[in-house]
Amino acid sequence: MHEELLDAGCSAACQAEYDALPNDEARLCYLQRHRRHLVAGLHRQQEKLACLDYMIYELEKNVKGRDAK
Repeated sequence: MHEELLDAGCSAACQAEYDALPNDEARLCYLQRHRRHLVAGLHRQQEKLACLDYMIYELEKNVKGRDAK
């Protein structure tokens, strides 16, 4: 299980916390919470990408507009 936790982005402290949990139900809650944390981070990164994509689009539009003149 430790290899999978590493692949999922868990630190050594995260793994120790996981190992200290008393049962599978607690481990399931812990993994679901970690998943929600990762998804929230992914959404923040997607928002940043969308901003960059818009800036790129606007600049390309301006460059093409100047080239047409």
